[in-house]
Amino acid sequence: MPALRSLFLRIIMLGATAYGGPGMISQIKETGVKKYGWVREDDFLRGLALCQLIPGATMVQIVTYMGYRVRGIRGALIAAIAFVLPAFIAMLLLSAIYFKLQTLWFIQALFKGLGAIVVAILINAGITFGQSILKDRKIILISALSFLAFFFRWNFLLIFLLAAVVSLLLRPKLPQTKVILIPGGLDGKTVKEKRHLILGFLAVVIGAVLAVCYLIDPKIANLSLILSKIGALAFGGGFTILPLIQYEMVDRFHWLETKEFLDGIALGQVTPGPVMITATFVGYKVSGFAGAAMATLGIFFPSFFILVLLIPYYDRLKGVKAVRIMEQGILASFIGMLGLVLYNFGRASLVDLPRILMAAAAIFALHKKVSLPYILLGGGILSVIFFGLLK
Repeated sequence: MPALRSLFLRIIMLGATAYGGPGMISQIKETGVKKYGWVREDDFLRGLALCQLIPGATMVQIVTYMGYRVRGIRGALIAAIAFVLPAFIAMLLLSAIYFKLQTLWFIQALFKGLGAIVVAILINAGITFGQSILKDRKIILISALSFLAFFFRWNFLLIFLLAAVVSLLLRPKLPQTKVILIPGGLDGKTVKEKRHLILGFLAVVIGAVLAVCYLIDPKIANLSLILSKIGALAFGGGFTILPLIQYEMVDRFHWLETKEFLDGIALGQVTPGPVMITATFVGYKVSGFAGAAMATLGIFFPSFFILVLLIPYYDRLKGVKAVRIMEQGILASFIGMLGLVLYNFGRASLVDLPRILMAAAAIFALHKKVSLPYILLGGGILSVIFFGLLK
């Protein structure tokens, strides 16, 4: 069982290299399952299935899930903060530069190369998860059908639910795993009371912070509450809620211009972590550092509470065969979603020979187990040189 300090430092490094959206899940799995042994692979996949069905950024949710497994509610909180913190700091700095200089040439140049590397990360993720999940023809069929459903823009929650039902009907072969209790899962009365006490304390602290913000500047509190409402509806990840943020922040309150919001999304693409970190950019425009901090808190804390409250009840079902079969269908639909993200990113990013070569080099480096931070650093430098300075 890692110390909280060790857990924080290891996850903050993971958060600092969290590029690639769903593709980053494979790096999280590599770190949590193989490198540090925080959870077993089957429990990680079960957690991933749960995270697909609740609101929030899947990357943040699965890291929070691992933190809960190894150190309970405190581990979950430490993991969530550590993972989001690098993205928050990066977006805060970039927002300050953007609103001061109103220029994005270096960001645009950087993103061209990083986009190619993201494609490489997605390909690597597809291979990694394909080996773990696609072990049965029926699962492969569900994955392919899910890809088509995502491609034709079906409701993502409906796709996950249909995948679970189809899996239950087809009854694919289950992987051979031992179903045992995991620390932090099925709580006794004392542990459950402690978890509720901590969550209650966190809720009181957040409420007090909102009250203070309202006294200082009602706009900050209003911003955080609006984003918390959106965060509680963030089924399917960050891209699905960007239209909601645009409606509230651009169309309704006019706190940003449309161009500024689009530039904020671009910044969210080149910072680590989930695209939901765009909320930090919005908050900075509204009210500087305080606005950025409260916007970030608002967009992420609802999903944290939902996940931590659901895990113990979810654990009660882990030995039920029908539930495990449905989980396999949900995981197959995740592969389908990953395939569509790869298709869209590849079509948008691999548009010339330099970017194709950068993607190929990144795939080779990932295959050779080169550390992701070095790949991102090298790719970023080359991208700024080729697409910025030399252009």
